[in-house]
Amino acid sequence: MLNTNASSAGRILSWDRLSKEKSAEITMIENNVINRMIRVLRLVVISFLISVLASCSENQYSKVIIKDPHLYVPLNGSMMTSGYLGIYNESSDIIEIKGIDCSPIRAEIHETKMNSQEGMSMKKIDSFLLEPGENSIFVPGGKHVMFWGLNNYNSKYLRCIFLVSEGQPIEINFLVEERG
Repeated sequence: MLNTNASSAGRILSWDRLSKEKSAEITMIENNVINRMIRVLRLVVISFLISVLASCSENQYSKVIIKDPHLYVPLNGSMMTSGYLGIYNESSDIIEIKGIDCSPIRAEIHETKMNSQEGMSMKKIDSFLLEPGENSIFVPGGKHVMFWGLNNYNSKYLRCIFLVSEGQPIEINFLVEERG
């Protein structure tokens, strides 16, 4: 009888140890599941915040389209050249462009006009308005960007920004093309 009780007690102790191991295993699995849920919840919250911030930072100037910005390297012996592009205002707001910055390269917006007294003249434009739905095309003989100091420039692109009266500047990456 003693043996039977000892055997039963051994089984009970063995069962109790097995039960504790199973309980610890279940707790570990539950902790892993909880940790995964917390990570997923963090990702969802971060994604939501990023999308909210991105939509808040969008402004009227994200609806400005720049097409085909390019410039030609200066002719031999010249320090200046001109650049061209198209700009389209898709927003419902009037955008005032107050200049261009291509630091460290000097740049200005110019316009060539024909008039009866002087023939053809070119002058710097301090600012211009881009109405909603309006295009402005920078072409030879019209509006264009004048650049100084590009004679030793050896990058494929020149990063510039249009300065605007309100809001974020408008980025432009001029393709630097060889003449020919």
